[in-house]
Amino acid sequence: MKLWTSPWVSCLVILILCFGSECGTVRRKGRSKRELVRIREAKATIPGACATRLPRGKRSLPGLERRVLRQRRRSSPAEENSPDRGKAVYFTGRGDQLRLKPGVEIPRGNFTLEMWIKPEGGQRSPTVIAGLYDKCFYASSDRGWLLGIQAVSEHGNRDPRFFFSLKTDRAHKVTSIHSNARYVPNQWAHVAVTYDGVYMKLFFNGAQVGVSREQSGDVFSHLTKKCKVLMIGGNALNHNYRGAVERVGLWRQARGQRQIVRHMQGHEDPQDLPQLVIRETFEHPGRKWLTVKDGSFPQPEQGGGGRLGFMGGGGGGVVNSEGLLDTTLDPPTCGQTVCDNVEVVTHYNHLWTFRRPKKVLYRVINVWDDARMKPTVSDHQISLQHQQLNDAFIPYNITWELSIHNVTNSSLRNRLILANCDISKVGDDACDPECNHPLTGFDAGDCMSGHRSRCPEHKQGNGVCDPECNWENFFYDLGDCCNPDVTDVTKTCFNRSSPHK
Repeated sequence: MKLWTSPWVSCLVILILCFGSECGTVRRKGRSKRELVRIREAKATIPGACATRLPRGKRSLPGLERRVLRQRRRSSPAEENSPDRGKAVYFTGRGDQLRLKPGVEIPRGNFTLEMWIKPEGGQRSPTVIAGLYDKCFYASSDRGWLLGIQAVSEHGNRDPRFFFSLKTDRAHKVTSIHSNARYVPNQWAHVAVTYDGVYMKLFFNGAQVGVSREQSGDVFSHLTKKCKVLMIGGNALNHNYRGAVERVGLWRQARGQRQIVRHMQGHEDPQDLPQLVIRETFEHPGRKWLTVKDGSFPQPEQGGGGRLGFMGGGGGGVVNSEGLLDTTLDPPTCGQTVCDNVEVVTHYNHLWTFRRPKKVLYRVINVWDDARMKPTVSDHQISLQHQQLNDAFIPYNITWELSIHNVTNSSLRNRLILANCDISKVGDDACDPECNHPLTGFDAGDCMSGHRSRCPEHKQGNGVCDPECNWENFFYDLGDCCNPDVTDVTKTCFNRSSPHK
């Protein structure tokens, strides 16, 4: 009995109880019961099936499992110590595209292009990161190949993804392949495209995410090589890229996935060097590149840190150039935007600094005709919209301040403006949903492929703009629909090469 009443035995019993019961729960690294229930509920939820009145369309994966940052290791010790790593440069999207100097021979057959990029959000569709163009053949703007960002949704710029498009000089139409998921803004990613004369492939962070064999043969012949121009950061149509770029490589061979992964990790194979055409580190971009007219070279990325290593294991984040943890917030399963994320809203409500009064300045540009008649919107409509905005946002301490800019221009007032339908998309041999409208001739006939043969011959070029003939394959009614003496060209001229479009 003395043995059990001794102080050290009592301490031993307490210690055993502590490790065996409540104290043990502190040391557990598994999920709590509440988390397990929520994960089980999330797995039981069908993506896209939400308890809401309206259908939401495609949705993200169940919420909790998306909290893990889906990033691969973005740099390795071999890459960090590589003398050829260079530095990252930032493209503003305003006149800082780069054009390869004529002295560099561009591969006309097999090729591989690789680079690290960190795109910003809100890119236009399409955005060109890099591309090969034909400066001599103006009748077709899609000869060559493009690497960029393009929206694959019918609703404007939603669901933007990386894409790789290619059209050889002998092909009748362009072929495009897309990544399997939308890109994440402000996150470093490694992208690569290859073409071996049969297969065109798109790689994202070392994984093959797209493939097609619709194209074949060389991209261009040796007779047209002087017409080819390689650009980075945009194109001549101002489909420019906003974001950072680091370490661009171009080979005259279609590299395999293993080679791409090794290069992504900073390893170089000496046997591949004879096939290397460009290795751009942006230390001295003026040696190989030219700027566009009245343009400038892209500037080094602010912070100068470029890509840094991935915090593996349980860190769940990426350290940026300032040493801070970079995390990604995604919309929940039944949400539309990141503002539908419960954690975001909760923090907004709990932090008083987020609830301070804010003022949003916005401007309405109202277009009138030359006689200052027929405004696009009336003063009453502007006032009503302004009042509705303030009524909706005042509970959140947000007010709106309106300014109105009036423009008197009859030509502009009579023009048709379609949101998200870029002028270069009309009649580009591809049906763009945002341009599929009667006032664009259903994308200049691209969205009416099954009805292209319904224009009678006697109506072609008869001095009247016939809508059924106002397509590219009928040369826009043999020019009648772009003739100001025949029709109102502001409503009927879809010819991209016409000055009346």
